Amino acid sequence: LFLVHFNSYCRYIAVSLIISMYWKACMASNKIAVSVDPPTNLQILDPGYLGHLHITWQPPASLENVKNCSVRFQLQYFSTSEGRWVTIRTKNFNYSAQFDLGKEVQVKIQTLLRGQCSNGTDVLSLPAEKTVLPSRNGSSESKIKDFRCIFYYREYMECTWVKGNEVQPQSEYFLFYWHNGMDQAMECPKYIKSNGFNVGCNFSSKELVEFAEFNICVNGSSAKSPMRAAYFTLKPQNLVKPAALEILNLTATDNEKILLEWTPPTGKIPKHCLEYEVQYGREDREWMNHIIKETTFAIVSIDQSEKHCFRLRSRMNMFCADSEVWSDWSNIQCFPGVMKEKDTASEAVLFSVLAATTIVLFTVFLCLLIRKRIFCPGVHFENKKKLPL
Repeated sequence: LFLVHFNSYCRYIAVSLIISMYWKACMASNKIAVSVDPPTNLQILDPGYLGHLHITWQPPASLENVKNCSVRFQLQYFSTSEGRWVTIRTKNFNYSAQFDLGKEVQVKIQTLLRGQCSNGTDVLSLPAEKTVLPSRNGSSESKIKDFRCIFYYREYMECTWVKGNEVQPQSEYFLFYWHNGMDQAMECPKYIKSNGFNVGCNFSSKELVEFAEFNICVNGSSAKSPMRAAYFTLKPQNLVKPAALEILNLTATDNEKILLEWTPPTGKIPKHCLEYEVQYGREDREWMNHIIKETTFAIVSIDQSEKHCFRLRSRMNMFCADSEVWSDWSNIQCFPGVMKEKDTASEAVLFSVLAATTIVLFTVFLCLLIRKRIFCPGVHFENKKKLPL
């Protein structure tokens, strides 16, 4: 009887294993069988926004036969500014992204299925790919260099450049810009000139937009040969340079502190968007730095026998911008302190020398004056005429 039950149990285990293996095989075959085609008609369109491109595609016709699955698209494009592939998943048939038109534009798009038809797993199609090569019009040495923009006090922005290495004497550069909210790219509203040629552009605050991409293209014209265009994408809030600060008060307190006070810089920068760097040192020692949010700073337990000197600057903090642009340093101000003994002794020696020199010179002068009166009596009266009686 035991053997009978044991044999039944073994048959049950064997049948269960066979059914499990069969079910897994079926599932695997279903997974292998599920596939999807890539999107079609992938296009990269340039509307003239200096690098802000439109990407469009169409779903594959085979999706009409797909039931019980959601359909999305996985878009990948190479960001030259970040140096990596960016992945976007969307249900739409279009997407807009920022590119550097001076470099290759690379885009990939795949169809993505998920649902009952794919057994709850993601099924990706092969990618459809497209690459747009940059324009090679003009020598690379004709392109501008050392391009730099500063948004002064959040009131106006200046962008400057240096001409390329291979540029004809009468060649000229022109700047065009675009940001979201403009219907089309426009030329620089006010050029900065040097020796009659454009070397920069001045933007007022009304021509700028913050927390959005600000696209710039600087191209050129030459009578003899074409010139290579240069493209840049900025975010003005990251380029704000505050005005230089002024130390208003530098005093010593009763509890052995030096208190430094100032006011926020002039301009349109909100006070809560600023941080300050205080630099201070004692005579010839190395300067020390502190970054703070307040407009006061104090040093505790100072050595009253040494001079303490201070200067400070400001920038936009991390809560308002991603900025590395500091203001210029303020003028250095020092708290005088009590002179050291060696300094007092030096001044005493100098004072003694000056006093002795003054006494000697006065004595010599006095001796000369007395001698002149003794040996030349009446010298002042010989040439005078007597008045008639």
